[in-house]
Amino acid sequence: MSEYKRIQKKNDLLDFELLLGQQVKQDAREVIFHTVASMCDNKYKFRFKKNVEGDFKLFCYGFAFSNFGIKDDKYELEWAADEGDFFDVVQMINSGYQLVEKVVSR
Repeated sequence: MSEYKRIQKKNDLLDFELLLGQQVKQDAREVIFHTVASMCDNKYKFRFKKNVEGDFKLFCYGFAFSNFGIKDDKYELEWAADEGDFFDVVQMINSGYQLVEKVVSR
């Protein structure tokens, strides 16, 4: 079974809202989503980090955002993160060629 299929099966069994509530710290400065690509099991990261104004900015670790096939625009993910709605962020990331494997924050 591919890594992507394993993550997909695991995600189907998990309650992501509960998991995110436990893993994303209150007033987090930085949230990192570890993902697995659907076609080749490559692993990537999406990093949301607060800027000086207190807004989250999305960094894709040197890859173009358009490479991930996410149906929403980059600013929509940033705005959802600003509102603290990380469940929506996961749903947006999962709409593309990626699946969220785990989430860490500080």
